[in-house]
Amino acid sequence: MFRRAVITDEISQDLDRALAVARRFGLEGAELRSVWDRNPQELADDELDRIEALLKKHGMMMPCVAAPVFKCQLHSESDYAAHLAILRRCAAMAKRFGSRLVRGFTFWASGDFEDSLPLIVERLRGAESVLRETGAVLVLEYDPATSASTTQKLERVLSQVASEHIQALFDPGNNIYDSEGEAPVPDGYERLKPWIKHVHVKDVVRQGASGKSEAVVVGQGEVGFLELFAALAADGYDGWASLETHYRKAAAISDALLHRPAGSAFSEGGEEASIECLTAWNDIMRELGLMA
Repeated sequence: MFRRAVITDEISQDLDRALAVARRFGLEGAELRSVWDRNPQELADDELDRIEALLKKHGMMMPCVAAPVFKCQLHSESDYAAHLAILRRCAAMAKRFGSRLVRGFTFWASGDFEDSLPLIVERLRGAESVLRETGAVLVLEYDPATSASTTQKLERVLSQVASEHIQALFDPGNNIYDSEGEAPVPDGYERLKPWIKHVHVKDVVRQGASGKSEAVVVGQGEVGFLELFAALAADGYDGWASLETHYRKAAAISDALLHRPAGSAFSEGGEEASIECLTAWNDIMRELGLMA
């Protein structure tokens, strides 16, 4: 049975507060993306000590470090070197907190995917030495702003990289955000299933003819989480699923913050919205008989 977590900055930059909310809804894990207005690679050792103490206080685990690894320019050598350093730092952080997973991407979208694919594969293979040395697994998220923006494209990347240290993060909400309109369940899920080591939970609806998409309460969008959670349970997925709310009650998150989520501006209004999503998620789990 899969375990459940939340990306903490979807609730608050105050980690203690975020963890308290998560435990109230029966979650076991806290995935870090930004804490105290700092990205994970920016956290100092004494701040990691504080995080460790808070995790112990609330009886929580850290399933994944939601780092921005390889959200950078594909053709920039300096960007690539900087992100290898981010990967190394976040891999060490994951290991400290008992996890192997570090979230990553396939570089900002630039030009034709087919033209970019060979270099994407080369860059990712170049990260394997860091991953082997640290024992980490880089879970790649397909994101509309990145080169592999769909599960079809990510499948091609993963097939060519062919590394046990580079796997998939399945985020079905991103299928709805993406303009290609791929069906997340069952199509996207079945396509990536051999590589899925982590799952993000956010629900999204497309708005009108413009194709603009917005996050909504889990279960009220177009993802089909009832079907997905049933499939994860039936398939024996024993990893983590983390709520990545993205829904806000007062106003939708800006495109700039969606592309680079972090900090107080991103977290504003997140607690109330996340509580709605956690309530709905628990209801879905009960409907499926996956929790009391």
